[in-house]
Amino acid sequence: MIPYYSPHFSVADLLKTIFCKNAEDKLCNYFKKLTGKKYVLITSSCRSALYLAYQSIEKKGIVHTSPLTCKVSLLPIIASGNQIYFNDIKKDDWTIDPSTIPASISKKSVAIQAIHFGGFPCDMRSLRKIANDYKLILIEDCAQGFGSFNNKIISGSFGDISCFSLTKNLYGIGGGIFATNNEEWFNKAQKIQMSFPREKYYKIFYRILSSALLSSNLFIIYNVLKKINYIYVSIYHHLNNNIKNQMSVELRKELIKPPRLYSKYFVVRLQKMLKLIDKRKSIANLIKIQLNKSKYIFQYSDNNISSYAKLYTVNQDYQSVNLIRLLRKDGIECMHLSHKFGELYQKKLIPQFEIDRKAYKNYSLIHDNLLSIPLNESMTAELLNKMISILKRRGI
Repeated sequence: MIPYYSPHFSVADLLKTIFCKNAEDKLCNYFKKLTGKKYVLITSSCRSALYLAYQSIEKKGIVHTSPLTCKVSLLPIIASGNQIYFNDIKKDDWTIDPSTIPASISKKSVAIQAIHFGGFPCDMRSLRKIANDYKLILIEDCAQGFGSFNNKIISGSFGDISCFSLTKNLYGIGGGIFATNNEEWFNKAQKIQMSFPREKYYKIFYRILSSALLSSNLFIIYNVLKKINYIYVSIYHHLNNNIKNQMSVELRKELIKPPRLYSKYFVVRLQKMLKLIDKRKSIANLIKIQLNKSKYIFQYSDNNISSYAKLYTVNQDYQSVNLIRLLRKDGIECMHLSHKFGELYQKKLIPQFEIDRKAYKNYSLIHDNLLSIPLNESMTAELLNKMISILKRRGI
């Protein structure tokens, strides 16, 4: 099986964290420089950072965002007492379409959550203008946006609050970032996070063990470990079959004080991470070139530079779940929107969250045929060519 992802875990890097000093300051300074924000708070995850964002602004109402996303990115909106208004996506890069927002804004609108998708940034200039014109708060979800550029300006620098994940496309074992220029919001977020419990040691060990097994290609043991966890979570969700209860559980496990290990591990691996991102971009571009004449449709943008956090594609000949099953039989671990173990396909979010049912033309064309292709940097040239060959065969 060609694995979807590798965290590139290194025992040597983990040992280096013992001698890493002032990691929190170094991490905060790095993101201050990256985003141009005055205040940076290290969190346990991007999900936690988004929750702190909504809690710190102390406004309740409607948040405008994209429906083409992993559902966990929406949990902070609901948990903070807000409602979701989905706006359709653009045809080219599949991020939120700014042109659909003004007509949907009401007196209850309080914010826009701009979700960068697959490494492609949203049209942040347009979103910034809309937010300014209608006095909305712009929250930038950079979980899949690290290293991408919108009109030569790096992602994370546009939002009133910008939130990052240190795990999604940065190969960490945990952690997130909350960045803002608003001192009041920063202080509130910091105070709220101080009330969170500490991460349990066995959970930190579980993260380290999972990363080590996956990086060492010990897939059988890794899958057993993940299956045990999946069964436990499934039973828990069955006992709490109300979706709001499930959402509460999914979010609550992220609302913890971030262990120092997360910051140290990021700092000692930063240069390695940047090299891996460059390699991931090269693999993505090669796959796109090789599949250029097939039936696969890829994200594209004339003005933006993608970091290819994910390589999403659409094949209109197949429903997502069917194509994912076929490709997994062929030995390729493809995904849909949710990258959880045991979940091949994420159902449309609109029936679960939407407050105003309407047509979503572009979203409807994309969602059920979406496929996320592995960009595992550990792939040999032989495995990469094999994967491209299989994808071509399925995309003729």
